[in-house]
Amino acid sequence: MSLYRRHTKGGAVWYLELRWRGFPRIRLSTGTVVKGRAQAMERTVKALRDHGRRDLLELLAKQRVELSDVHEAYEKRGDELAQLQAKVESPLLGEILDEWFAWLRSALGISPRTQRRYAANTVYRYEMSWAKLLQSLAQGRDARLSDLTKGFVAAFRQKRSKEDAEPATINRDLCALMALRTWCSDEKELALPAGKIRREREPSGRERWLTSDEIEAVRRALPPIWWPLFATLIYTGMRIGEAQGSRCGDVSLTGRRMAIHDRHRRVKTSASNRDVPIPDPLAEVLRRHLATIPHERAQLVFPSPLNDYRAARRVWVKACLRAGLHDGGDNPAPNATIHDLRHTFGVHAAKAAVPIARLQKLLGHATPVMTMRYMRHAPQEFFGEDAAKIAASMHTMETAAGAQAR
Repeated sequence: MSLYRRHTKGGAVWYLELRWRGFPRIRLSTGTVVKGRAQAMERTVKALRDHGRRDLLELLAKQRVELSDVHEAYEKRGDELAQLQAKVESPLLGEILDEWFAWLRSALGISPRTQRRYAANTVYRYEMSWAKLLQSLAQGRDARLSDLTKGFVAAFRQKRSKEDAEPATINRDLCALMALRTWCSDEKELALPAGKIRREREPSGRERWLTSDEIEAVRRALPPIWWPLFATLIYTGMRIGEAQGSRCGDVSLTGRRMAIHDRHRRVKTSASNRDVPIPDPLAEVLRRHLATIPHERAQLVFPSPLNDYRAARRVWVKACLRAGLHDGGDNPAPNATIHDLRHTFGVHAAKAAVPIARLQKLLGHATPVMTMRYMRHAPQEFFGEDAAKIAASMHTMETAAGAQAR
């Protein structure tokens, strides 16, 4: 027996039953009341047998794939069968994510880009992004890895844009998606949907910096225990990860220097290894702060809770609201971020006419390109002096050339 009918509420549906030695038994509904279509499906199954596709026949026998889907994929004669099989055999996304996050937190979690362990804040950001990505999948954690297609990415982009998410925020979520894809390919050798993920075009660098009045307002709004950390960011231009990873052995109040290196912490690039000066206002703040913690070389300068980025962000948001650094409205939101303290240092350095080469070194930029964003704040009153120095240099060169000619 191969084809037979069963009467249902929808009519007499055709069923398929095939048995071959060495192949799984096929006993399935064709889902159609049309005999011609049922016979076409029967021919498809026999063709799969003739081609030795035991793998697909086993998926049919276990009802992990619909007979109609296999038939349509076979009829198209393209790579649809391979795509269908990959989708069916693809692992559950929730299980893959659990394994990935466990790997990120383990000693094996090494970034292929930086060749360093993943920072706790990076893992946290990935978790937040994947919470949004899963919300955009109809099946959520029960979706398959193969569901992360170009179509899904396009739909996710559109959804986030309608939610007025900034391009940088969308790109952050897409980075989390790309990080999982890289791990699945490199570490698990799993089949993934083809195609690159295009990033959103971001506007030219956001620049929000604090005036001296705003700095003072924030200082008054912050809990006293938190001011040393934020003062360090303001007066040195350090990244918050660099400051939170600082050890007492890195700080020399006598030499007015704080060393930033990759011995105890993560640094963004090799150019980030540097010494930053400690100005007098910060030196006094750090002197009082260091007197409150055990003074051992390996001791964190900013111990718990100051070394927790999420805690720092919560404190910063509350301080901004109290200091009036927000856009107003019924539900005011801060208009300055922690990273804006780094911009604050860069802008005030440019206003003070610090040369770009020195400012690049102070900020730990790998190239002058990032530093150049602050140069539009360079004071024009120094331009005449600069032009005079350039002219004097050229005059000296001309004089020397004339003497040599004689």
